[in-house]
Amino acid sequence: MVSTDPPTHIAIILDGNRRWATEHGMPKIMGHTEGAKRIKPVALSALHQGVSFLTLFVLSTENVKERSQTELDHLYTLFGKIIDYVTDLNEHNVRLNVIGDISKLPQKVQDNLQQAMERTKNNTGLMLTFAANYGGRDEMTRAVKKMIVDGVDEPDITEDTISRYLDTAGMPDVDLLIRTSGHQRTSNFLPWQSVYAELYFPRVHWPAFGEEDLLQAIFWFKEQKRNKGK
Repeated sequence: MVSTDPPTHIAIILDGNRRWATEHGMPKIMGHTEGAKRIKPVALSALHQGVSFLTLFVLSTENVKERSQTELDHLYTLFGKIIDYVTDLNEHNVRLNVIGDISKLPQKVQDNLQQAMERTKNNTGLMLTFAANYGGRDEMTRAVKKMIVDGVDEPDITEDTISRYLDTAGMPDVDLLIRTSGHQRTSNFLPWQSVYAELYFPRVHWPAFGEEDLLQAIFWFKEQKRNKGK
């Protein structure tokens, strides 16, 4: 049914950083720098629109395997600066969360992410989740391994059981999945959690995605008739 409520959980694939940089005559890695600047205003816009969960796909398992070390080092430097967000996050009651296998990231990045999560863990407003070294298949593989280690019996394996072993345990399913830059695919991002999500593909590259673009996406979402497979 059509709803007047905002989506509870928005997930965004931050695509188009490198294309944006090329179009502006910049080195490709500068697209990531400009893209990182969009996180705070978009997160605050989501908060003000009544969104409870915002999950951003910032680094995929494929990126870690295939991107150049120079580009990865630049991305890791940007991740390392997440600690600079903490004061603003606390001021707005935003809780930081991370999903993905961050054990494969540089130790300094892990430490900064863990510190930021620790310092915002008591906030009760928007949950801002970074998907870092994340892949949906990898997440499911790790979940199965954890169930085996815990000795979960076959009769006890239900959809709810699997959900509890995923990185997103305790979070609601995705209502609205946005991929910027126009490509119409979800690229291994939250496949279990987005089975009933509305998919929105604006052509704007992530470094140019602003508060007005998010408002348009939310307005579009409210116009959709959601049957959730029924």
